[in-house]
Amino acid sequence: MANLYWKKDKKILAATETPFKTEEELERYLLDTRGILSDIYILNRQVRARAISGIEIPDMIGVDSEGTIVIIENKNVPVDEKIISQVLNYALWAEANPDSIKNLWLEADQEGAEPEWDNLQIRIIIVAPEIKQHLAKFISKIGYPIDLLEIKKFNIGKDEFIVLNKIEANVFTAKPVHGKKSYDIGYYAKEHNKESVKKFEQVINRVESFIRKNGWKLEKKFNQGYIGFKYGFPLVFGIQWLGSKSFGFFFKMPKSKMKKIIIPGLEFRGYIDRWSQVEYKINSPDFDIKKLTPLFLASYKYIRGE
Repeated sequence: MANLYWKKDKKILAATETPFKTEEELERYLLDTRGILSDIYILNRQVRARAISGIEIPDMIGVDSEGTIVIIENKNVPVDEKIISQVLNYALWAEANPDSIKNLWLEADQEGAEPEWDNLQIRIIIVAPEIKQHLAKFISKIGYPIDLLEIKKFNIGKDEFIVLNKIEANVFTAKPVHGKKSYDIGYYAKEHNKESVKKFEQVINRVESFIRKNGWKLEKKFNQGYIGFKYGFPLVFGIQWLGSKSFGFFFKMPKSKMKKIIIPGLEFRGYIDRWSQVEYKINSPDFDIKKLTPLFLASYKYIRGE
């Protein structure tokens, strides 16, 4: 068992683990703390699904910024491979009932990419205080991408700390079998203006250089419409396509924080409440990336909970 300590004023303070009392409390915490599921918009909770084994109720159903349907299963106890049949039932139900999912999507504020209803992409997230390592070996046999996320809550006095641990992808190999594409610079070159792709790649390299200089441990992830940089599980910031030739930045942060940051010469596109992100257009790839430092820092600190 790992212990959490906080060094403050040259003193070492031991944190007390304060587990969630119920799954309902855990679920509410995930909904209220948007930095944890930052790239997922929750469509509904406790949806009645007529799965293979009968009436089942997924904890949460959402859609990510790529239009992938996300099924989130929360457990307030350690989980092992026994959970596979449960989440697999949910995924099979969602894939077989795109009209039911579409109704949830139509009832929500429709921002971001619309799911491909004729070729619905399904993603599963399992959240629990402890995930047995044996589970990671089993999920490689499932034809859906699965994220495993451990979450623990600690307190020191009135201060609250959350420890997130995403089981690393190299522990297992997810094998989607439902036609999900692999995205990279080559994919962008086929879908966008080639000269713009070269400039897009230059900006990516400059952002990565900025990240390295700051010593941030962020994971780069290619998606259909954007490059995202993640801090473990949550998305922090990224570069997104706005058309075949244009692209821009997005940063995760509260709207109140966004209003306090003004970057001269940067074209503001708006704030997306659904994703808790502010967006800007890049009019020239030769801009001084250091001018964006306040935005990078605000987004990084927001996701880290600082």
